[in-house]
Amino acid sequence: MPGQEILLRAPIHNPTWYFIYLFLLTGFFAWIRLYYGNIIVQTVQASVNFQVANRMFQDNNLLKNQLDRILYLFYFLSLGFLLYYVELRIGIVPYGLQGWSLFFFNLGLLTGVFLGRLLLLNFVGILFNQLNIFREYLYNIFIFNKLTGIMALPLIFLLVYTRGILQDVFFWLSLITVCGIFLMRLIRGVVFSYRKDVLIFYMFLYLCALEIAPLVLLYRWLEGIL
Repeated sequence: MPGQEILLRAPIHNPTWYFIYLFLLTGFFAWIRLYYGNIIVQTVQASVNFQVANRMFQDNNLLKNQLDRILYLFYFLSLGFLLYYVELRIGIVPYGLQGWSLFFFNLGLLTGVFLGRLLLLNFVGILFNQLNIFREYLYNIFIFNKLTGIMALPLIFLLVYTRGILQDVFFWLSLITVCGIFLMRLIRGVVFSYRKDVLIFYMFLYLCALEIAPLVLLYRWLEGIL
C-alpha cells in the first residue's frame, strides 16, 4: 500500500547536528545517572509499584525535587527528538517546518501540554479543596513522563543509526514502547482512584476530558495543518 510504503520507507539523512545533539544528550543522562542513580532506579520501580510512587511522593526532600525537574527537562529533550525523527520518517511536517525548527516545535508542544495539565489540575484541586490529592495524582502520572524520557534515549540511537528492515523493527518498537507507557499511565490513574477512594465515574470523566480528548484534539489539529 502506498501509505504503508511512506510510513516504513521514507528516506532520512542524518545531519551532523544529530550526532552532536545525541552526544550531549547522552552526556546529560550519564551525569544524571552518576549523581542521582538511586533515584532513577526508584523512578523506574515507581512506574510498576504504586507503593514506591506513594513513598517517593511523601519523601518531599530537596534532592528529589531537583531531580524531578532535571528528569522533566530530559523528558522534553529526548522525547522531543524522538518525535522529530518519527515525524520525518512518516512524512509529517507541521507548517512545513524542518530541522531545528521542527525539533523546537516539538519541544514547545510537549512543554505546553505538560504545563497546561499541571495548571489545570492544580486549579481543579484548589476549586474542590483537594489540592494535595491532585498533586499526588500529578506526581504519579508524571512518573511515566520521566520513564518515557529515559526509554526514548536508546530508541533514538536504534532509529538513527540503523537502516532497512532493522530500522523498521525499531520504528515499530518505538511506537509500541511509547503507547505501552501511555497505557501504563492510564492504568495507574485507575489504580490511584481506587486507592484514594475516588469515584470511578469521576475518574472516567477525567480520563475522557484530560487524557483521551487532548489526544483526539491534537490529532485533528495536526491533521488540519499538514
